[in-house]
Amino acid sequence: MPLGRYFIYIGSVLLALLFAIDWYWPQPASRAARVDVDHTPIRIQSQHRWPNAVVFDTSQPTIVPPAPAPEVVAEAPPARSPRDAMAMVQQPEPVAQPAKPAAAPKRVARRAKVARAPAPRVASSDMFGFRNSLFWSW
Repeated sequence: MPLGRYFIYIGSVLLALLFAIDWYWPQPASRAARVDVDHTPIRIQSQHRWPNAVVFDTSQPTIVPPAPAPEVVAEAPPARSPRDAMAMVQQPEPVAQPAKPAAAPKRVARRAKVARAPAPRVASSDMFGFRNSLFWSW
C-alpha cells in the first residue's frame, strides 16, 4: 500500500523534526509561581440620568376601546375629466413655416429578402463537442 507507507514515512519525519527542534531551541524562561495582578474593581460613574422604568400592571383587565361611530360620508363631487382643467387655456397661434422648394424624392435601394431554410435541430451530444476525436480517442 503506497498510501500507507507515505503517511508512515512523512509522519515519522515530522515527528523527528519536532524532537530535533525541541532539543535545539532553548527552553522558555520559567514563569513566576504567582503573578501579582491588581484585581481592584473599576467603577465607572456617569452624570447622565436615564428615564424611569415603565411598569406594566398586568393584574388589571384589558380596556377595550369603544366601537367607532359611523362616519357620515358627504356626497362626492361629480368626477371631472382631466381634460377639463385645460379647457379654458388659449392655444398659441401656429406659426406659418416658410414654404420650402420641392425637392426630388430620394431613392432608397431595398434588398430583396432571401428565403432561407430553417437550421436543422438535432438533439445530440455532438453539438457540445463531447464526441470529438481528442476526447474519444480510445
